[in-house]
Amino acid sequence: MDVAAARAVLDGLPRFDVKPGLDRVRRLLSELGHPETQFPAIHVGGTNGKGSVVAMLSSILRSAGLRVGRYTSPQVLDFRDRIVIDGEWIAPEALAAGVERLERALQDGETPSQFEAITALAFDHFAPSAVDLAVVEVGLGGRFDATNVVHPILTVLTNVALDHQWLLGETIEQIAWEKVGIAKPGIPMIVGPLDPPAQAVVERECLARGADVRPQEDTSVERMDLAWEGATYRVVLDGQPIELLLPLLGGYQDRNLSLVVRAVEALRERGFDLPDDAVIEGLRAVEWPGRFEVIHRNPTVILEGAHNVDGAAELAKDISERVPERRRRHLLFGVLSDKEAGGMLDVLGPAFGSLALCRSTSPRALPAEDLREQAAARGLTASWYHSVEEALEGLIPGLETGDVLVVAGSLTVVAEARVWGMEGHWSR
Repeated sequence: MDVAAARAVLDGLPRFDVKPGLDRVRRLLSELGHPETQFPAIHVGGTNGKGSVVAMLSSILRSAGLRVGRYTSPQVLDFRDRIVIDGEWIAPEALAAGVERLERALQDGETPSQFEAITALAFDHFAPSAVDLAVVEVGLGGRFDATNVVHPILTVLTNVALDHQWLLGETIEQIAWEKVGIAKPGIPMIVGPLDPPAQAVVERECLARGADVRPQEDTSVERMDLAWEGATYRVVLDGQPIELLLPLLGGYQDRNLSLVVRAVEALRERGFDLPDDAVIEGLRAVEWPGRFEVIHRNPTVILEGAHNVDGAAELAKDISERVPERRRRHLLFGVLSDKEAGGMLDVLGPAFGSLALCRSTSPRALPAEDLREQAAARGLTASWYHSVEEALEGLIPGLETGDVLVVAGSLTVVAEARVWGMEGHWSR
């Protein structure tokens, strides 16, 4: 089997027909010899910030000399960037060989989802590669997510907000119950700031499961300086102050960094040798595309994968602080159909001097007329483009010195903008 045939197999599996339960992924893993039992994991869940926390922890662990697997979703640049060992995407031949091993199991019993198959593929890649540790991002929810078969030595719950209500529930309490489902008996769970209703659910569930809750607010993280190249922080790690540079610029990274500091302390308790130098160098080297990423300067273009109301609010706050003149702020916005486009526009519209709308090539992208109606209903004047590429080609030449264009609303939009830029199109 070659990589094209492997992709065809995976693309033939259902992508959006999500069914609760772990039986299907367990069956796949059983056919593969249960690779998920052959490496320890850090399991990271929550509504926002999961990917950034995974990226930071992975980079620190690598800097400390460990062989690190990283599993994230969705893809940003390429299908293979979801499955990574020591910064290297899974090779095409490894992807093909893994799908070939999976193929028989895919045909037996209930058809698994594409995400379940990719999860099994990732763990089957990590085990024979002898990773010391895998840092695994929850795909959707937590309790019934396909990743919730790993054997974690540490779990992280970044936050809980309204998102994916069609599957996880209409209330914060219901969503918190789903997300805290990754807690394990006797295993530390680092918990970010939560609203009281979510906090009550998390505390109740962790107590029932015997999980060791570690609140994030016990850490000290202070942002000292901010430049387009990165943010300088002073943090207290195991009682000792250190200064570090973090290239991830979003204001929400303060909170994510606090979670990472708490996680490093917990890992040290469990015997991992993570010296301060490894923390400093790992964070200095971290890369996480599409999260308030300054992809180009002169003109300044920022890619931000905010895809729900909470993320949009963080973006509005960040861009207002970084670019004081509203007329200098320009937004290119596209969103998937299952997201709260109206709520996001309520937050983002007042923060930008101009608004342009587009849709990505994703079959889940919100139709053009729907997005335009949402903007018009809020009294927002917006230009419209049929694609991300068309939008960038129309907007970039009109930017003046000091202007900033933010591309946001969906990681699918961000990914297409990033690819367009990598082809050398940013310059006017």
